[in-house]
Amino acid sequence: MPTWERTKDRRAHIAELVASKHPVPTIAARLGIHERSVYRHLVAMEGRSRAPQVYEERMPLVITHLEAYPGKLFTEGELRRVLGLPVTAKLRTTLERMEREGLVESVPGFRDDRAFCVPRPVTRWRLASGEDVGSH
Repeated sequence: MPTWERTKDRRAHIAELVASKHPVPTIAARLGIHERSVYRHLVAMEGRSRAPQVYEERMPLVITHLEAYPGKLFTEGELRRVLGLPVTAKLRTTLERMEREGLVESVPGFRDDRAFCVPRPVTRWRLASGEDVGSH
């Protein structure tokens, strides 16, 4: 079967599963492909980015987690793991948009794992305190 026919069949199957309200991880598992491949096909089929939907899905999850731990700082990677997002998920754009909207604030710092390694810059995130973030 030519590649274009396989792609056409796969996209038809993805469209059926999306219409049945199956989540992307389930679709990927059923088809035996990576979640990112499902998103790539959806973008090609719909002709637009799915980024706005990603924000609407992830923002409430981040807020709920940060509200459970007020004042605690989390890196993007820690939040991604806690929320059960795939390693390839780009949570930073969601966090930056939330910061622009005044929901969270970023705290720059350094990561120092061991005494013999060079400290690396890292950004940690927390719920917005209601104060002007730049006034510190």
